[in-house]
Amino acid sequence: MVLNYIVEHMEPELDEWSQLEYANIVKRVGRNRLYLTHVDPELLQRRADCIGEGTGIISTVKAVQELEEVDPKKVLLLDPSATEPLAPEDAENFEWLLFGGILGDDPPQDRTKELRKLGYARRHLGPIQMTTDTAVIVSKHVIEDQTPLDKLVYVDRPEIKLGKKETAELPFRYLLVDGKPQLPDGLIELLKKSNDMSLV
Repeated sequence: MVLNYIVEHMEPELDEWSQLEYANIVKRVGRNRLYLTHVDPELLQRRADCIGEGTGIISTVKAVQELEEVDPKKVLLLDPSATEPLAPEDAENFEWLLFGGILGDDPPQDRTKELRKLGYARRHLGPIQMTTDTAVIVSKHVIEDQTPLDKLVYVDRPEIKLGKKETAELPFRYLLVDGKPQLPDGLIELLKKSNDMSLV
């Protein structure tokens, strides 16, 4: 069974942080397994270099419930308010994991509310807010690699060094790999750039 990941892109724009997260998802789960749904038509045309054909991302203006290839009974919605955690045995019943991006809001907003109305089965990834890419990667470990949630190693609110004296705290949970938070390529550089601009 091939597992695919759907992120409902709930923003009218595509900021640099989201670009890095989407690229990180493709890097971790493979090309053409990430679907971005509900993408604004103008945004899709304007940012084809980041989310269009050839990027490894399947982007569409359709909402998830409009995708003909998606069987609603095979969709699992990752929902912070769900009562059950995601578990390896969920691999037997689902082919699509659905995320109501952007998960990485601080403070968290209930971006999943509209998707919840569609009646999909739901699971959570624990009590701490994750970024969208972390949520997808964690789900991959649980479903594809058959690693229980509580066997993964995390770091919460990591502090990232930006310069000799400057640091930034990321208010989310990340996977801990080789003693470091697993961040998208380019994120530290983006944080440094944002920090430099704030000092001007």
